[in-house]
Amino acid sequence: MVTQVLALALWWGAQQPPGVQDLDYQIYSEPPRLLLNQRRLRLLKRERERESIRWQQFDTLMRGRARMSEPGFALALWGAVAGQPGACREAAEWASRANAADPAQLRQIALVYDWCQPQAGEALTQMMARKLAAALSSRAGDARHVRSLAFAAIVMADSEPKASEAALRYAVEAWWQRRIAPDLRRGAFPFSTREQLYAMTEFLHVIRDNLRLDLREGLDQWFEELPPLLLLSYYPQPWPAAENEYRIPAYWEPGEPDLREAIFSRAAEFALVAYDANARPHQFLQGWLMMDRFLMRGESGIAYEFLWANPYQPGLSFTYMPDVFHGRGRLLVRSSWEEDAAWFGLWEGRAQLFLGGKRILVRPEAQPRPLELGPVRVLFAPGGLPFETGWLPPPEEGEKAVEEVAFIVGLEREMRYEVEVDGEEMFEAASDSGGILELRFQPGRKAGVRIRKAQR
Repeated sequence: MVTQVLALALWWGAQQPPGVQDLDYQIYSEPPRLLLNQRRLRLLKRERERESIRWQQFDTLMRGRARMSEPGFALALWGAVAGQPGACREAAEWASRANAADPAQLRQIALVYDWCQPQAGEALTQMMARKLAAALSSRAGDARHVRSLAFAAIVMADSEPKASEAALRYAVEAWWQRRIAPDLRRGAFPFSTREQLYAMTEFLHVIRDNLRLDLREGLDQWFEELPPLLLLSYYPQPWPAAENEYRIPAYWEPGEPDLREAIFSRAAEFALVAYDANARPHQFLQGWLMMDRFLMRGESGIAYEFLWANPYQPGLSFTYMPDVFHGRGRLLVRSSWEEDAAWFGLWEGRAQLFLGGKRILVRPEAQPRPLELGPVRVLFAPGGLPFETGWLPPPEEGEKAVEEVAFIVGLEREMRYEVEVDGEEMFEAASDSGGILELRFQPGRKAGVRIRKAQR
């Protein structure tokens, strides 16, 4: 029995990133503790001094008394950066009436408490503190709930140390390490909306800032693949809204897109860049984000835009990224990085084509004709098999030859297949968790290809 307990303890320790076992979950950092660390606050104040385009838009909306979608967050941010005591007190008055059972409002209450407490006055501060303290016992919910719980725990650490420690231990060990990290190791995407994805990025920031713990450790591949997955999950054609253009993440529902998803997607990308600006995939994200036509100017997006954007951070042009993402049982392909490009996506067993500004549902089981997107051909099994390589024209003199890539979709999942190519030795290749098989061929060579399930 003792041996079994010891083995279990060793296994559990192996699942933790370095340092988790030794954490006491005590908070020693000085306010502000949530998102506005001293470096970021200096950057935002510098943006105000130089009257950057983001500050001007944010300041104009706040001075014009625009109906901000998250008034507590917006007022507290404006008050903290501009030194506006009146804005901070108004934010605290809003927080005193807010519903702490709503994770979005709990987040705002915590931000107001953290950023505006000196200007709020004792009575409003105590009202916010009671709401935050009562929320520390919550344990259920998605990424938004856990992020907001962590916010509350961090700002209440001085007055409610035991409850704060218990909440943070739950958030890091029970939620992240036992629920989320195993999904990420398997390549899953456990965030059903971009709002949840953004909540995850805020959670990473505040845990690192206050506990000196990087929760990405041991999950390098998932986080390295996240930026290209995000960039290739957008339809090529932007959506023209009244306030600005939006890049629209692919979606299944009928009708027009939910612009909140576009807002939180962009906010999540900004927050990822801010978390690790030196990571090469994040540098491509920065190049993607720093285009003024997509700057979020409306009441729902400008506070996130101003909080996270760093125009001083150099980026790389996203056009140098591959325009194909294949991984985690997903396939996302663009014919080019131009906005009139064709786009194909397959995930969770469903497929969609974006062509000529229209979304087209693709039914792989109906065995449609192969799709060609630049050097990529998507074939639907079994009707698309066998097939022939050499669909690209030979390169002209001086042009670089482009490798042809075939994706066969609709195969059995995680199954080995024998592949025969004319003039070559037979080899084996495996389909992924989405039933997708990827094959690459030398450019300019016509050859027949046959695929069959490998003999066990």
